[in-house]
Amino acid sequence: MVTYTLIAEEAPAAPAPPTGTGAGSPGPFGGDYGIFIMMGLIFAVFYFLLIRPQRKKEQARQRDREEMLKRLTKNDHVVTIGGLHGIVASVTDTDVVIKVDEKNDVRMRFAREAINRVVTDGDKGAGGLTLLGAGDEKR
Repeated sequence: MVTYTLIAEEAPAAPAPPTGTGAGSPGPFGGDYGIFIMMGLIFAVFYFLLIRPQRKKEQARQRDREEMLKRLTKNDHVVTIGGLHGIVASVTDTDVVIKVDEKNDVRMRFAREAINRVVTDGDKGAGGLTLLGAGDEKR
């Protein structure tokens, strides 16, 4: 008869982690939360250098546009957002009637917000606004 004897050996001890780089110890960026701190700093830099100035410019453009629409009066030369050139015939709180053709008295009604810009004297000389009359069409 054969008898087997089981001899138990003690498991070797686990190596100790190097000092200063363990999971709980602070690393070069503040330990476990270092990545979040760095991401927060990067976001703050982007916000103050890119996002905030762009918002201020957009708000200034919006204020200028609202002011231009408030100052819109009869006989202003305007261009709509669709590119139509004309002269303001009448203005109400919500609508603007634009005269497109002098001789045929063609007028079109637009929402006030459809006015893109008011053409100034400097713009007229550089290929600006001239209204067509009967027989003036360019073919």
